[in-house]
Amino acid sequence: MPMNAATERDDLRRRFFDQSAEEWESRNYPPETRARTEELMAGLNIAEGMTILDAGCGRGILIPMLRKRAGPLARLIALDASAPMLAGVADKDSRALALHARAEQIPLLNDYVDMVVCFSAFPHFSDHSVAAREFHRVLKPGGTAHVLHLASREKINRHHDGHHAVHGDHMPDENAMRALFAGAGFIGLALQENADRYCFSARKKGV
Repeated sequence: MPMNAATERDDLRRRFFDQSAEEWESRNYPPETRARTEELMAGLNIAEGMTILDAGCGRGILIPMLRKRAGPLARLIALDASAPMLAGVADKDSRALALHARAEQIPLLNDYVDMVVCFSAFPHFSDHSVAAREFHRVLKPGGTAHVLHLASREKINRHHDGHHAVHGDHMPDENAMRALFAGAGFIGLALQENADRYCFSARKKGV
């Protein structure tokens, strides 16, 4: 995609999320969806005191769920490219660090976090391969990255194509995801997918 077209696409996407921020959770996370999201978090190997990056955090729907599992001493970092979306994080957890940044340019040191969680956001990143490399860079050796959705890849892509602002924001197919993350240096690649869940996990090689 030409640079100017990519920039226009980014601007359109950002305006959409900025304008949708205030009603995002009430519209997209009724009680049943929150319960399913909790189940998704319960499936992750979250330990007390972890440093966790929520990449593409939106309004911070995951932050209380992560805090409950990682405990009061955990360092939670919420990152999003939309400032109005990110503004919702402080209401949920005043201790969480909010970073207004893109997943392709994460303002964290190398080997800083124990886990990267990317929930319902990966298709919206402009450059999937760069985002995967950034996940790998900020993870500590042995750390894990998780790309998660409450729908299958097919449903996700069809849903996004129904809205002009995110049309074409697709989850890559399994082979492409494996290539992206392997190319970024990850090992232990695994995908679990059904009609109501998409869980792609990868691990940074330990020392």
